[in-house]
Amino acid sequence: MKTQNRRRTRPKSKRRHSRVSTILGLAKQLAVLFITLAMIVFAIMIVVNQELLNLDGVKRWVAYGSMETDEEGQTEEFAFSGDVNNSFASLDGGLLVCSQNTLQIFSNSGQTVVNQMVQMENPIISSADNYAVVYDAGGSELYVFRGTEEVFSYSADNGNALLSARINENGYLAVVEQVSGHKASVTVYNNRYERLIAVNESTHFVMDAVVSDDNNSLAVIEIYQKDAAMNSELVLYRLGDASLIAATTVGTQAVIDLCWSDGRIWMQQEHGVAVADAEGRLLNSWGDSSKYLESYSLNGSGYAVELMSKYRSGSAGELWLIDENGEQRVSRRISEEVLSVSASGRYVAVLTTGTLVIYTEDLQEYASVSNRTSRRAIMRRDGSVMLIGTENARLFIP
Repeated sequence: MKTQNRRRTRPKSKRRHSRVSTILGLAKQLAVLFITLAMIVFAIMIVVNQELLNLDGVKRWVAYGSMETDEEGQTEEFAFSGDVNNSFASLDGGLLVCSQNTLQIFSNSGQTVVNQMVQMENPIISSADNYAVVYDAGGSELYVFRGTEEVFSYSADNGNALLSARINENGYLAVVEQVSGHKASVTVYNNRYERLIAVNESTHFVMDAVVSDDNNSLAVIEIYQKDAAMNSELVLYRLGDASLIAATTVGTQAVIDLCWSDGRIWMQQEHGVAVADAEGRLLNSWGDSSKYLESYSLNGSGYAVELMSKYRSGSAGELWLIDENGEQRVSRRISEEVLSVSASGRYVAVLTTGTLVIYTEDLQEYASVSNRTSRRAIMRRDGSVMLIGTENARLFIP
């Protein structure tokens, strides 16, 4: 009986060891499975991002495959009317150039498609996709183009002056004027250029205004004095009835540029950038008052680019990418003197005295080419860059 009892207990011990081994084995298998899944997800993220970049390469091949380029990927130069007051913008795949006397639109290949006489002291261009508005800051003349077609023109009344004009990607136009009896007036037009609303301001100065990308709201930048200091304020109105949505103090820094993109309002300031949501709530502001703002761009998809330097001009700097919540995402040191910074979509172009470098939205180098005589770069959403000199321009196709 004892022998039989011992024989009965041994299988129990073996079964316990067997269960422990099974549990340990399952735990190891689960750990391996989790690690494998994590690696697969990571790999998919890399592949998806790479495929997006490769897709842009395919788009460029389709769009520009018939164009002749040199071994560096640059097209032949084309000339425009050179002027120290020239203003430039990318428009519907081409280049819009406006001087004091001439407004020109060129195709990608450098063919002149629009060439008309104008009279402007300070020509300024605001563009979005295939729309652009050209106006004389402090003057009276304004023109709106859809692609190469002029679809609207406006001349301010005698004694009035245009302060700002911005157009969104749907063609909705916001015009700020200095008018008699008011500090300023903001008029909004739809894409048929019918007047929607007009907002007259009698107590605060209006600096800028832009319509939201869903065409439902108007963002206005105003300045006012409080406690011997000038303050900037973001004011939002509904387009339907011009009713007030919100009024938010941005700070004592002047707002020098304004953009509404992907449900965010981007406000470029003297030492950084502030970001608000579509309800006018200030999400965050980023800046460094100990450094000078050398260049910037608000045209990235969900980010802004800021180039800050210890010195006022003629030096290298640090490139910062600020995300949609107004927080620092990534930075990169630029060792050469920077001439121009431009962002569009997922790409950032940095033009120095010696090189043009295209970075992805995480500031990883995507492509580069030597700089010959260019002084400005305009980044385009498909990854190509328009390089602009004093009297000529060319397209760089990575």
